[in-house]
Amino acid sequence: MRLAIFSDVHGNPFALEAVLQAIRQAGDFDALVAAGDLCLGGSSPGNCVEMLRLAGAKAVYGNTDEYLHYPERVPNDELHQNMWQTIEPVARWSRERLSSEQREWLFGLPFELRFPVDDDPAHDLLVVHANPKDVELMILPPEPEQIKLWGEVRQPDDSASLKDVLADEPASTVAFGHFHYTFQRKWNEKTLVDVACCALPSIDHDLRARFTVFEWDGAAWRVEPHWVPYDFAKEVAAIKAGDMPSQENFLRYYA
Repeated sequence: MRLAIFSDVHGNPFALEAVLQAIRQAGDFDALVAAGDLCLGGSSPGNCVEMLRLAGAKAVYGNTDEYLHYPERVPNDELHQNMWQTIEPVARWSRERLSSEQREWLFGLPFELRFPVDDDPAHDLLVVHANPKDVELMILPPEPEQIKLWGEVRQPDDSASLKDVLADEPASTVAFGHFHYTFQRKWNEKTLVDVACCALPSIDHDLRARFTVFEWDGAAWRVEPHWVPYDFAKEVAAIKAGDMPSQENFLRYYA
């Protein structure tokens, strides 16, 4: 089984088209999978949904997709609570730019997708947006990378939060997005793979779009991340030409 997985499109059709084109050039896949956060934060939410549907992509929902579905519901996590005055009007704006058919597709997405390869659930590939329990708690990179990024370990391997969201999960390989940083982390017997991000550049300030190839070799999932250059200036221009609220908060990602 061979899968192409990406995440965090955030309404950017230029990044999404670059990723879809790169996937087409990378050969045959059993499935294309989008791991949530598909619409909010970019110039063309509806266009991105339509591109995913036409590509036959499977998808799960992310936290920002939930915001479009329930714009009156304040998030539970502190990070997005503090940003809610900025996020809420963008969620409503993005929702208004989806057709009824596109909203039905987006709001009908599942929380998770599992890709079994045999009768052993440990061999499944689990795809979620953030972690196997919710769409909010971020799984951070391995401890040495955390030290490089922040000078400290913010989520140690023995953290209660990791145990809470991972300990009961049978799949030994988990693919997700949400943190906007491509990495692999070993946690006990599990391989945790962040495939993000297609759009809204990540903490490493790399402006390229991204996707990751997962291929079952008969014993384990082989993981191959890909970085895809694209003309992000077109997205900047499209945001500036439109009427999306809080433009400055999203344009700063491309500065």
